[in-house]
Amino acid sequence: MDQIKIYLNYIKDIINGEEYLSDRDKFTLILHLCAFSHLIFAGLFLGFGNILMMLYNLLSFLVYESLVTLTKNKQFKLITLAITAEVNIFVLLSTLAYGKGLYFNLFCFLLIPAVFYISNSAKAFKHPFFASLVVTIITTANYIFSVFYESNNYQTLVDRYHVLLIVTIILNIVVTVVLLGLFCFMFTIEMRNSTATLENRTRQLKQLSSIDPLTKLANRRSMMEKLNISMHLLRKDKKVFSLILGDIDDFKKVNDTYGHDCGDRVLVMVADTISSQMREGDFVCRWGGEEILILVNGNIEAAKSLGERILNKICSSEVIHEGNSVKVTMTFGVAQANESFRIEDFIQQADNRLYYGKTHGKCQVVAEIPNSVNY
Repeated sequence: MDQIKIYLNYIKDIINGEEYLSDRDKFTLILHLCAFSHLIFAGLFLGFGNILMMLYNLLSFLVYESLVTLTKNKQFKLITLAITAEVNIFVLLSTLAYGKGLYFNLFCFLLIPAVFYISNSAKAFKHPFFASLVVTIITTANYIFSVFYESNNYQTLVDRYHVLLIVTIILNIVVTVVLLGLFCFMFTIEMRNSTATLENRTRQLKQLSSIDPLTKLANRRSMMEKLNISMHLLRKDKKVFSLILGDIDDFKKVNDTYGHDCGDRVLVMVADTISSQMREGDFVCRWGGEEILILVNGNIEAAKSLGERILNKICSSEVIHEGNSVKVTMTFGVAQANESFRIEDFIQQADNRLYYGKTHGKCQVVAEIPNSVNY
């Protein structure tokens, strides 16, 4: 009972896209279905008194079950070839024995979409269209032959095995419809899962293209997108925002003294510290090298206050590298957006104030430069 629940949950997860049917699972399922079908057909032909067809179906049952072992080695092309050959041989032998009256030729219609599904979903097929085309041509020719071939034995079935004949016809129609529905369902699930996988990969690639791999902060490209949106909102809705441009003091000295591994750890520590101080609506990125740019949702006073809070946090932190305690400080330049500014002018204003702070003591937040100083 528990095994049935596990199996049902597995099917549910496949439908919901939480699990994926592997190529091996797909081929194993198809082979077992084919084997089971031939076991039933063996019983039907025994009922008709056709021992040769009964033996053929028993042999087909054994062949399909033995083919399951090939799934371990991923011999999917060979398995597909074997299925195609066996189905066509079975339809041909059934036609020669009893004509089209038993409707075994319906399996021709079943084989074409089955191979189309298999070849397009299994990774082993490099040219799925070619495989589908070849199978379609062969199977269609077999079906046309079955339509026009007449067998004298069919009338014997009508006279002597009328009930079993009706059962066989109904069974063949039901099996064809059910398996067609199954393949269509599996193909739909496959396409939906493939689409979901593609969307997920696209999302991951987009994220990778917008995130700095070291600090996990947004990158320059992402910040420019945010700045363009913020400038639009400023001009349209008068929504004020400011910038804080920060630079790690004496970062080259850290790299030269302790090595680039230590420098990377300093960058990560700074990024984590700044990220922890961000408020709703703020946005931070690694602008380049050891520079960090923060978009502040507020005026210059709010930006300056945030910058000072970040500076205090960083100054009270340290990086331990190979037993050495590395102290870090930063200098920040702050500027408030102006409707008449271009984004480049706005960033340059913050950069000028950062430069002033760098040349006048470092480890500070500069929101204004004396009028006597020109850049």
